[in-house]
Amino acid sequence: MPVLRPVYPPADARNAIMEAAITQFAERGFHGTTMRDIAQRAGVSQGLLHHHFGNKEGLWRTAGRHLSDDFMAYVAGVLKPHAPAAEAIPDAMRTYLRYWREHPEAFRFNLWRLLEGPAGERELRSEMLNTRSVPLMQRGQAEGFIRDDIPAGLTLIIAGALVQFWLHSRIEIRDALAVTGDELPSDDVFLKVVLDLVRPRATPPRRVKKAGRKR
Repeated sequence: MPVLRPVYPPADARNAIMEAAITQFAERGFHGTTMRDIAQRAGVSQGLLHHHFGNKEGLWRTAGRHLSDDFMAYVAGVLKPHAPAAEAIPDAMRTYLRYWREHPEAFRFNLWRLLEGPAGERELRSEMLNTRSVPLMQRGQAEGFIRDDIPAGLTLIIAGALVQFWLHSRIEIRDALAVTGDELPSDDVFLKVVLDLVRPRATPPRRVKKAGRKR
């Protein structure tokens, strides 16, 4: 299965280069990858890479842009502006997790984005994704489906971070559950736990009394 849907005309060498670049960057990151590595993987000359993309930074930025576009196209159908939040938000969370399950190279590339890569590329991606996604959480708060005692953006980040941790830290999660004799739940059960964390509480949480000052 291709890492990315073809983004250039059929038989265009740039499609093979893009596939090779994403796979290589996903394996070794920006600093661990060379243009020679990508050229060899794509089966083209190194000069052709420079002709189409300039340098390694240009190739990384192009690969990142195409992956972000691919992700947004994948989730576009669930960011429904008119659907009830109680339907749209769980659907969006399931789709978010499913995308990363189905696109492991994109997931690894995204993790490398957090660690290294050209300045500015990560900022552009973050702005684009949050501009589209935070309003969904705002709508959830307005409809009483999502707790409103924390900012909508923070609610989105908490849910997204937990899903990402669920995907890349299976060993730590498994061992933490094993301490109490519990097993790894299914994706659906895990998403329900995450959703419950950002839903309004049925009853106000009990406050811990502060110890009085001794006189």
